[in-house]
Amino acid sequence: MLIFVLFAFWPKEKPKTLEDFRWKNRLLLYFGQEIEKGWNIEDNLAEEINERKLVYLVFTDSLISNQELDFSKEYIISLQKKYAMGAKGPCWVLIGLDGGVKMRKEDVLGWDLVFKTIDAMPMRQSEIRRRGKL
Repeated sequence: MLIFVLFAFWPKEKPKTLEDFRWKNRLLLYFGQEIEKGWNIEDNLAEEINERKLVYLVFTDSLISNQELDFSKEYIISLQKKYAMGAKGPCWVLIGLDGGVKMRKEDVLGWDLVFKTIDAMPMRQSEIRRRGKL
């Protein structure tokens, strides 16, 4: 019993890389110069995000996320180089549970497109079927 209590209250390590999310969360990486009004996450949008196990990372002058992170400055720069790939304007990348890029758009973020894309993924379809059987 004591061991269980210790583990329950033991501080959890913050993710240090995107790999720490693999098979646990889908990722949405957003690269832009300014935070757009679309990042004002209201309750109903937060529910949709949580339902899809989605962690977002907004790369502007700082890093904003719905998850506590422990990314180094060097790692953040490497992510920007790898995924923004010289985009001239806003850009976003959707990464699946398997760590693979599912969609990349050089455009402002459209939550409807993000959710529609996730909902069409086979693993998400399986989650929906399981939830329906509960």
